Amino acid sequence: MADLMEVKEKLALSCRLLYREGLLDHGGLIGARIPGESRMVLNPRTMRGTRGRHPGIMSAEDLVVVDAEEKKIDGINDPPGETPIFTGVFRKRPDVNACFHLHLRWATLFSVVGRPLAPVFHQAAVFGEVPVHPDPNLIQTDEQGRAVAEALGDARALLLRSHGTVIVGEDIESAFTASVLLEENARRLYDASLLGEPQVLEGKERDETVKSTWNEKVILKIWNYYVLKAQSEGLIS
Repeated sequence: MADLMEVKEKLALSCRLLYREGLLDHGGLIGARIPGESRMVLNPRTMRGTRGRHPGIMSAEDLVVVDAEEKKIDGINDPPGETPIFTGVFRKRPDVNACFHLHLRWATLFSVVGRPLAPVFHQAAVFGEVPVHPDPNLIQTDEQGRAVAEALGDARALLLRSHGTVIVGEDIESAFTASVLLEENARRLYDASLLGEPQVLEGKERDETVKSTWNEKVILKIWNYYVLKAQSEGLIS
């Protein structure tokens, strides 16, 4: 139970932090596996007797637990309609323990115009060129979930064309950090494109940059920055 409550608390905190940064609103979903299990924790379809949800006030009690077959196991709310994203990815990627589906504004733009989203600043080197899934629809069936997982492959992130993103991590902190960095890279790539032809990080240069910018020390530094930022503004205790 301790592991379950820890996942719930950290996932709910992630909802609030992502909302604070403008990365999660009435749409978008985040989820994580319960350590050592096939069950997962997700933010709900609706919450608190309404017909919607608000990540800025999400608590552990609002979250829902489902199994690998998308059946609700625990929680007062119902699972989200796009649960197949999570079952598909977690089934395909045993290395992934957290999966975020976000409608990132800047990152999604690149899938709209068909322009590659490639890393142009050092902390985004971990992504490489982000693959694109061509289906713009809501991911609501097992078949669609499997297709998303196939399109993601072994990548850190995936663009859903004209829809949003799927971002994965070894844990909640790394999925959160990757989400922030993916959107930051998209904005920087957009801005750089206004000045000239961006220089993309690739090949050996990218590989070396990943070694120095994507590790536990850096991930936790970024995660804790956003936690402390929210605390400094009185948004969380």
